[in-house]
Amino acid sequence: MTSDSERSRLDKKILSFIAQPQKASSRESRFNELALELFRHQYDQNALYRRFCELSGVDPVKVSCWENIPALPTGAFKDFFVSSFPRKKTVRLFKTSGTTLERPGTHPFDTLKLYDAAVPGPFRTHLLADGKRLPFFFLLASPADAPRSSLSHMMGVLRRRFARGEKAFYVRRGFFYFEELVRDLKKTKGPVLILSTALGLWSFFDFLSKRKITLTMREGSRIFETGGFKGKKRAISKSRLYALCRERLGIPEDFCVSEYGMTELSSQFYDTRLADRVAGLRRKPIQRGPFWTRTLVIDPRTGRPARRGRAGLLRHFDLANRGSVVALQTEDLGRARDEGFELLGRGSRTDLRGCSLDYESLSSLAGDS
Repeated sequence: MTSDSERSRLDKKILSFIAQPQKASSRESRFNELALELFRHQYDQNALYRRFCELSGVDPVKVSCWENIPALPTGAFKDFFVSSFPRKKTVRLFKTSGTTLERPGTHPFDTLKLYDAAVPGPFRTHLLADGKRLPFFFLLASPADAPRSSLSHMMGVLRRRFARGEKAFYVRRGFFYFEELVRDLKKTKGPVLILSTALGLWSFFDFLSKRKITLTMREGSRIFETGGFKGKKRAISKSRLYALCRERLGIPEDFCVSEYGMTELSSQFYDTRLADRVAGLRRKPIQRGPFWTRTLVIDPRTGRPARRGRAGLLRHFDLANRGSVVALQTEDLGRARDEGFELLGRGSRTDLRGCSLDYESLSSLAGDS
């Protein structure tokens, strides 16, 4: 079987799994089968990842559980071209935003079918849990304006699948168009959905305050919020940001949903606050991924799963990441809770030390990539 046909066969299996949810018992078994098949494919096709596994002392033939698949650190996407397909097959190259202290990384794709299939379900579950149909207001750049942004591409997928009425993007050529957004929000008769980064929302609220503008959105309006402040000096806590959503827009905290994702992954995680409200659950919101992902909390001292309730580094497994690596070691701190995790922030270099030794060895061999 050629590598092209092998990739196509895997894509069909993964797309079928994403499209046809199964009972929890059979789903776990099927996830394990697909994750292992994907791992072995990537070991064969991705020389960088194969070398990383060798340095980790892992033989793919002996791996029988998804939890034991070696997780490549996110830093590899800054240092290497991480792909399990020939570079000439690349159709899209998403670029990480980084900070003033970090160099950006890239995530190549030979197809966007898996990425696009992974977007709608989790979004619907967490932002449209009550079945509302809403006009979307994107305080973000459009896919055409930011073709290297995975977030903007995601917004394009959501616009095609769910948006009705107003569909404007209010970030163009790197500038916010707040006056247009205010005008369009005032014209809207019913509830709305505003999609933005945390920095975009904070800047919008600052604009409203300086202009002494008060907006009261209709009941049922909600916020999709993602990302942090990317190294900006002026930053506020998420609780304060959501309090401002109520003060400036009349949108209560329970209708402010945080999305957690990264350029190096193809799937997204959401907090459960709105879904919990609709389901009548009373708990502190957790971050939850779709059923084709898994997350482990790793003790950085041992590189093994942390004890339940203990903080550690998040390690994600994403079946939609067929084109790069299925297992990814992040620099994000978290704690396992219920069927998801609590996001705690970024780890320090000390936190990362225990999970990065194999990668440090790989980095010294950068000429092999």
